[in-house]
Amino acid sequence: MAPPPLLFDLDGVLVHSYEVWRSLCRATARHFGAPPISDASFDAGWGQGLEADVLSWFPGRTPEEVSDYYDAHFLEHTGAMRYEPGGVELFEALSSRGQRSSVVTNTPQALAEGVVAGGGLRPERIVGARPGVGSKPAPDLLLLACEALGCDPASAWMIGDSRFDAEAAAAAGMRFAGFRRPGDRRLESLAEVLDLD
Repeated sequence: MAPPPLLFDLDGVLVHSYEVWRSLCRATARHFGAPPISDASFDAGWGQGLEADVLSWFPGRTPEEVSDYYDAHFLEHTGAMRYEPGGVELFEALSSRGQRSSVVTNTPQALAEGVVAGGGLRPERIVGARPGVGSKPAPDLLLLACEALGCDPASAWMIGDSRFDAEAAAAAGMRFAGFRRPGDRRLESLAEVLDLD
């Protein structure tokens, strides 16, 4: 029996960029003259997706304006970026046994590709946020990834660390592996991903 396709959230699973995004979002608010973003507000919205960022923190701006600012200034804030140990080895192992994989993230596509490449990670596909496609917790990005991999969502695992990931997996009809959180399976390290069946 073929091993199940694996869909990975990016932030909080493969990389840890909370501080990067908090710094970038605060800089974006300053740039657009929006109210300052408190720690509590950022905590509540962390990982929510571009359209929700605009509604929460950048009133009167368009998703395109905010995305353009993110793209242009993201690298200025990446000093605090950390990669989860074992990611390179995990994707090498998945490739060696022919197991399908995709990163699925609310991070805009171009930024996601840069972050993944920067860590030497080699998933088969990367599906990031893009205009006109619902971000997690909507199932849209997960379904796009399954289409790209040529797999049935019911056969796949979504591996994530947030309620947005869990809700998107449920809406897409796939199993959810919680990374250091509850799910259909709970994982404490990337090495444990290889035991999903």
